[in-house]
Amino acid sequence: MNLLNKISIWFIAIVLLVTPLSMYISYSNIKKRLDNVEIERLRSVNNYVAAQLKRGETPEKTSQGLPISIKPYTGSGIIPTNPEIIHTCLDNNGPSRNECKIQINTFVTAANKTYKISSYSYITSTEQIMKGMLTALLLKVLLITAIVFITARVLSRYILKPFHHAIDNIHHFNIQKREPLQLLSTSTNEFKKLNEFLRLMTDKAIEDYTSVKEFSENASHEVQTPLAIIQSKVELLAETEINAKQAALLTDIQNSIDKLTRINRSLILLTKLNNQEFLTHEKLKFCRVEKETIHAYSDHIALKNITLNRHCEKDVYIKIHPALAEILLNNLLSNAIRHNVKNGNIEISLTHKFFRISNTGLPPDIPTQELFKRFKKSNQSTESIGLGLSIVKQICEVNTFPVHYDFSDGWHCITVYFDSSENHSLFTPTPYSIPAQEIENIKPSLNFAE
Repeated sequence: MNLLNKISIWFIAIVLLVTPLSMYISYSNIKKRLDNVEIERLRSVNNYVAAQLKRGETPEKTSQGLPISIKPYTGSGIIPTNPEIIHTCLDNNGPSRNECKIQINTFVTAANKTYKISSYSYITSTEQIMKGMLTALLLKVLLITAIVFITARVLSRYILKPFHHAIDNIHHFNIQKREPLQLLSTSTNEFKKLNEFLRLMTDKAIEDYTSVKEFSENASHEVQTPLAIIQSKVELLAETEINAKQAALLTDIQNSIDKLTRINRSLILLTKLNNQEFLTHEKLKFCRVEKETIHAYSDHIALKNITLNRHCEKDVYIKIHPALAEILLNNLLSNAIRHNVKNGNIEISLTHKFFRISNTGLPPDIPTQELFKRFKKSNQSTESIGLGLSIVKQICEVNTFPVHYDFSDGWHCITVYFDSSENHSLFTPTPYSIPAQEIENIKPSLNFAE
């Protein structure tokens, strides 16, 4: 529910709470006022008739159009000096239904006789007044509700236009284009402050993004150059006459250079993923990339005598950048090979809903979900730099693919779901086996089902 509707409902709720109270106060005042006016009128009539009697005149049966009754007073005791007020509500029958009767009795002494002067009148009953006020209340609430919602839409279109324009611009803001945020001018102080804050925030974001991008590009260039020089020097040194101890030291140096190169490339890739430099609007035939990745790692699979079980559906298309799809599959498959055991197994499942790769291996010494963090790795392989699964996690987040890592009964299982809204129920495929001794024939002859 948007802000304007919430304000409208809040305002109407206040009206609904306050109006009954104000209606009760109005009803009490109106009822009291009507009674007092009628009582004062009847008192005046009685006083007029009493004055006639004191002058010795014969009063008429009616005065000012009101019924008057004049009778000798037959009561005993002290004659009341104040008028008697009798208020009676009639039954809902007869011509005077839905009315209340007010009678005023005044006692006067004239010519040594005491008279009782009675005058009465009818006023509308409480129920009728309340019904009229309830009808007016209902019409008032309906009118207020209609006016509030109509004027709210007018306010939303004109007064809140700068706010909606700012929200739309923020939604379509692309930091990679490095274009300043364009906002509408407004005379509302709150919107002025909002626009000023948004401009400062986006300008700062563009500045920081440019700095980080330039740093990553410069770091990539500056680090790769000395690494290449060091590697070439190590290769030249290896061609000279060296003993076994020196050869071992050169091997350690070469391994460290290779590891540093992989770390540098991985960190640069993570930076590019964070900067969303791999956006795409086209779908990729994922099953083809998956088959090519297996072909590329066939030698590594055969070297460790691993049996590969693969089950894939045909024509699996997903929305992902081709480079990210290749990196994702390379990292997952190389991870399954590196952390596998000799004569182990790898199972791959690909459907239109998910990609799952499982491999045998030693149990991890830390929780599986912790392995998605940067430089978090188990002690199963010293060759790992601890960034492979972090890159997998980042690629999945960029493409809104939920990813899950589980270990059970000696099997490491990583599942990438292609639809974030899907219920991630387990799927058990029917695999077929590729024996390790036949893995060499994958490239030239094996027909993969896509």
